[in-house]
Amino acid sequence: MSSSTVAETVYNEIRDDILYGELQPGVKLKLEALRERYSVGVNTLREVLNRLVASGFVFVEGQKGFRVVETSPSNFMELTAMRLLLERDGLAASIKHGDVEWEARVAAAHHKLSTVEKQMLERDSRELTVRWSQYDREFHQALISACGSNLHMRLHHEIFDQFRRYVVIELKTHGFRAQEIIDEHREICELSLARDLDGAIAKLTDHIETYRRRSQH
Repeated sequence: MSSSTVAETVYNEIRDDILYGELQPGVKLKLEALRERYSVGVNTLREVLNRLVASGFVFVEGQKGFRVVETSPSNFMELTAMRLLLERDGLAASIKHGDVEWEARVAAAHHKLSTVEKQMLERDSRELTVRWSQYDREFHQALISACGSNLHMRLHHEIFDQFRRYVVIELKTHGFRAQEIIDEHREICELSLARDLDGAIAKLTDHIETYRRRSQH
């Protein structure tokens, strides 16, 4: 396995451990402990941690090393506002310019997402939560994939990953929203494919802001 492949694998493992609470907000990331945990060299770890700093999951504490970024209501509000800005604008452009290939991407991504959501109605597991989180991102990325801007897509990807930390916290606190979220995703998909711009944007906005509303209870 090449060094770049190892680094990518370890990056994903540490990011997911932060996302799903294995590495708690604010915890100090000690290189020796991480080296043993992820079976990787210190140089690769430093590369990965600096990448996680750039992605907003880790911060450098002066000369004291690396820590997992804390979660906070104010940070969540900022991420929500930025996700709304990027996703509504990207969806509007995609509805306007998207071709049959865009429609196929949206439909396929929604099929994968709805399948795992139905499984989550029957049982709860980290494996399903991880898959749901992945398919949820794929669906929302598909929705904006005809926006015509690689920068827009990349920024949305980064913001969405940071937003996911709060989604996971919300899942652990309040549980899966079951049929409610299944219906929301279905309606967003149908309205988008029907090119109902106002309806799709309104449903998407309500869907994203639901997390903000639930976090306040």
